[in-house]
Amino acid sequence: MDETLISDSQLTMLAGDAAFARGVQYYQQGMVINWDKSGAIISAEVEGSELYHVALKLTKRGLTGGCSCPASEGIDFCKHCVAVALAYRAEQAKQAQLVEGDTSDRIHAYLETLDKPSLVEALLSLIENDPVLHQQWSLKADAALGVLDHKALKKRITAALPINRGLFRYSQVSHYFSKAEAVIEQLAEQVPQLTAEQSLALVDYALARMGKALETIDDSGGFRFHCEHLLHTLHIQTVQRLDWPADKLAGYLYEKSFGGEEDRYPPIPDAYLDVLSQASQDAYHERLQQALDALPNQAATMEWEDRYRLIRLRDPLLKRAKAAGDLPAILALYQKTISDEKDCLEAAEQCIEYEAWDQVEAWLTYAAKCEKQNDYHWRLERNRLEIRLKLHRGETDAAAEQQWGIYQHTQQLEDYRQLVALMEAHDLVVDYRQRACDWLLKCITQPSKKMPFYQSQQAKDSLLEIYLHEGRLDDAQALCTEHPVSAHLLYQLAKALPSPDARLPLYLRLVRLYVEQTNKQGYRQGIALLKELKKSLETPAQYTAFAHMLTQLRSEFKAKRNFIKWLNEAFPDTHK
Repeated sequence: MDETLISDSQLTMLAGDAAFARGVQYYQQGMVINWDKSGAIISAEVEGSELYHVALKLTKRGLTGGCSCPASEGIDFCKHCVAVALAYRAEQAKQAQLVEGDTSDRIHAYLETLDKPSLVEALLSLIENDPVLHQQWSLKADAALGVLDHKALKKRITAALPINRGLFRYSQVSHYFSKAEAVIEQLAEQVPQLTAEQSLALVDYALARMGKALETIDDSGGFRFHCEHLLHTLHIQTVQRLDWPADKLAGYLYEKSFGGEEDRYPPIPDAYLDVLSQASQDAYHERLQQALDALPNQAATMEWEDRYRLIRLRDPLLKRAKAAGDLPAILALYQKTISDEKDCLEAAEQCIEYEAWDQVEAWLTYAAKCEKQNDYHWRLERNRLEIRLKLHRGETDAAAEQQWGIYQHTQQLEDYRQLVALMEAHDLVVDYRQRACDWLLKCITQPSKKMPFYQSQQAKDSLLEIYLHEGRLDDAQALCTEHPVSAHLLYQLAKALPSPDARLPLYLRLVRLYVEQTNKQGYRQGIALLKELKKSLETPAQYTAFAHMLTQLRSEFKAKRNFIKWLNEAFPDTHK
């Protein structure tokens, strides 16, 4: 029988108007359950005042059947029969749609036609022939049947993460972790059904096992990350489930963080703060403080491994003290763990932040004592903090002079701007604008014999930066005419000039610089600049000058065939 024969009118004829209307309601409310089709027989159960059994038969002439309800007594076509017929009709319509779809849809449609024993047999065949599927379904079955055993799970973890493999090729490592992922994903689903302690033991074992495996696996491609993320998430969730006293939980986390396994776990305690009670957090930080207090005050002379442990003990405590705004605790931690100038400067900066100015100088003095030879970065940072201290004391001239020293060393525009801002804010006598320009010009025009070439070039760039910052475009043009400068600053000047006539020679100079690099990227950058310049042209004279520029470039770089080819393609109207 064609399912299109199961029409509303046929069902109304079989059941009557009232039963048909009630059957529609039963179908729409999802009352049809456990329905199946075997050959021409459709069997189902329908929920009502109790559970009724319906059996329908498809024939060439139409549909017949009955129900176990009192209204049917297995003979008459009742509302329950209507509901089952509508469910079957809807399923057939869905099947027809799937058949017209893609390969997956047609497979879906085919599977829908199979009875339960056939589906079970097909699935078993797939599972038995695929070790990964076998592992996954074995775990699912154990969980569903209530026979999940943590010892068996541990064996599966062992099998999923074999060690001493010596894998270095991407394809090998990818295959290794793709197989492991299947088991770890199932572990993430099944472990929560065990006790918290059993779950914790399994996750710890899995993380340890993966760490051991990675000793002989080159996973520079990061194929382990999915497994690692799953285990980290599972560990955090499991810690949350533990009903342990605060001291015990703090001791466990401390052991994982400082027992040589810290690289296997999420950052402790930060990753766990949302799942730890306040008491547990307090107990953990107390553990850190006790361990820190037990160490000698010899951080500066410690080997790096011991210093690293010291820093790891200190940093969570420092973070907590800063969050609490507890300056004495912050300084006590720095005092305990000082190993270099950086620590002293951080402590001095904290004093400034909390306006404890009376303590700043002592930390800066200590920083100077810790200074290493040729460590210019931290020396500059110390000078910057000393300037802030002098400004607080009202020593503006001394602060400006120290800022001038910093600019002479760095020649950074930001340091120049700070120097000028300081001069203007305090109406200083010294004109540091002019002083900086005069000094840079002297470095350019009268370099000392000891001055390296790069410093003279840096002075040209630094002076051009000042001219651009101050809007002194005529001075900037004059400087660029007389001296070579960096391409990015030359481009800034070209963009800043108001007239295309003034821009033309600078763009030509830039294009030459890029083409002389003799590579495709340089050629493309040069042509991009020419296109940008052309868009800014306004007068016929400028277009004529631009065409002359292109002629010059074709003549100068005629040996660079790729450049000439792309140039002609970009500007065909000027190519003869």
